[in-house]
Amino acid sequence: MPLPAVITQNLRAGDETSHIPLHVLDQFFAMVQRSGGDDDMGLLAYHKAHPGNLGSLGYAVMSSPTVRDALACIVDFHYLIGTGFCMFLDEQPRTVKIAGFAEDLNDAELPRAFIDGIASMTLGLIHWLVPRRKIMPVFAEFTYARPADTRALESLFGPELRFSAENNSLAFSHEDGNLPTATSNQSLQAIHSDHLAVQPRQVMTDKMGARTKSAVLKLLNQTQPLTLETIAHTMKLTPYQLTQALELEGKSIRKLIDVVRSQQSHQLLTSTQLSLKQISYRVAFKNQSAFNKACERWFGMPPGRYRASHRPDIDSHSD
Repeated sequence: MPLPAVITQNLRAGDETSHIPLHVLDQFFAMVQRSGGDDDMGLLAYHKAHPGNLGSLGYAVMSSPTVRDALACIVDFHYLIGTGFCMFLDEQPRTVKIAGFAEDLNDAELPRAFIDGIASMTLGLIHWLVPRRKIMPVFAEFTYARPADTRALESLFGPELRFSAENNSLAFSHEDGNLPTATSNQSLQAIHSDHLAVQPRQVMTDKMGARTKSAVLKLLNQTQPLTLETIAHTMKLTPYQLTQALELEGKSIRKLIDVVRSQQSHQLLTSTQLSLKQISYRVAFKNQSAFNKACERWFGMPPGRYRASHRPDIDSHSD
């Protein structure tokens, strides 16, 4: 089966700044599926998980002192290895969760094979870093609907699977997150972190929008205020640094916040049974009236009607 030209071109390029667009990967996965591919084909990525596949990011991951630090490293620099998706780390009293979502509202429905592939590779990397203990997720979340057969998913991620979720994520216990990695090296980690921090200016600039969206989503999940100061602090930048970097990319913090809010609203309205009032709160609106107006602007209709057009099985009039 021939690969699409854009994929072969990117593979031949062979450098870390050359990425295959997400919509092209979506087309590729759909093509494989039509040709009789396995529904669980994304899970095969588990067996290919190795830090060496992440380029310079892989070295920083390997030298990370703990599992949690390795996950944080992947989140902080994921934009160096892929486009079309954002990631964030969400720490709760009992768990540390690595989560991802589509960067563009038009790509809100990531293909299942892509989601499974990222989740499988993440878990495979953790098992590679801590070979003497098979760490298992406390739970795994997927934005796609529950498949007819979940046995392969359960075999890899365990029985606690959640489908039609807000985000794609793997949650691990804090105990497992604090486990040391077999390749930890404090001196090397400092060198690798410095190397990642001075990546080519254009790469860093081009990805600032994605990093900002990740920070906004993290704050939304933690019900924190969406201000320039809180977003910059989450990204370990000053407000001035963040503003300047976004200006170089031709983007504004206000528009990026709006994009993430619209995307999360779409996901919550079409994939959950939360009431409109609950969704309004989850996307940081002070009242449902403001949320209704935003949905009119985003989707051309109020939230109840938008939900009904996608999920007629859910009561659209719940408040």
